Amino acid sequence: MAKQTGINTFTGKLGNLIGYRRNGQYFLRTMPETVRQTAATGHAARDFGLASRKGKLIRQAIVPLLNIPCDGSLVNRLNKALISAGKDQLQTINGFRFNRHTGVEQFFSLQPLISPGGTVTIPAQTLPSQGTATYMEVKLVAVRISFAEHLVTGQATAVVMINLNTHFPGMELDAAIPGKGTLLVVLQARSFHEQQASANRCFVAANILGVVVPAKTKQRVKAMPDLKRVLSYKKKAVKKCPVTSGIPYTVATQQRE
Repeated sequence: MAKQTGINTFTGKLGNLIGYRRNGQYFLRTMPETVRQTAATGHAARDFGLASRKGKLIRQAIVPLLNIPCDGSLVNRLNKALISAGKDQLQTINGFRFNRHTGVEQFFSLQPLISPGGTVTIPAQTLPSQGTATYMEVKLVAVRISFAEHLVTGQATAVVMINLNTHFPGMELDAAIPGKGTLLVVLQARSFHEQQASANRCFVAANILGVVVPAKTKQRVKAMPDLKRVLSYKKKAVKKCPVTSGIPYTVATQQRE
């Protein structure tokens, strides 16, 4: 490790040197000539690559449809959640917060629910007080993503304003959008004072409410024939011609079950 003492300091790669910053000071180190990778590190690298690609698709599909500022930790937090979920357990990212400071759960006494078909139900309730807010905006964001094809195949949004000074009668929102791939449903909540949205990060939230993975189709595999029966059939099918001088010929026979 060498310290950068010149006027022009840098971070990143420059030739075979790597510049980096630590505790306000700049240092240098050389790149290794070879990188030895064990089976475990190789597996971890593959998992990280898969999670990063999925996370990028999710962010590209959802973040532009939200009305909240996403903090700088979003990329790492989402990748970590996807790595923990693994390849076939994407449903475990339910509840993921796009705003790490506040969750949608603080806006409701009775929590919203999502059915397997994609219908979001918010039960009737008296909504908790949100400071000086007089209204709450509820926004539903539904996206469908084909992770196999790296494509966003569908998007839809719905917005409802709720008066916090009255009893909330409950409502249902349809998030079932057509298309192939995995359905991700996000619920966003924002506090409003009259017509002005709150700028306080404690009064705005967006959570992944549900992940609906398409059902897997089972393919029928044709059973292989019994090898002994096939050899026996071929052996019996070869006979000698009674007319010619022992030249073998093939007789087509029908095998009975």
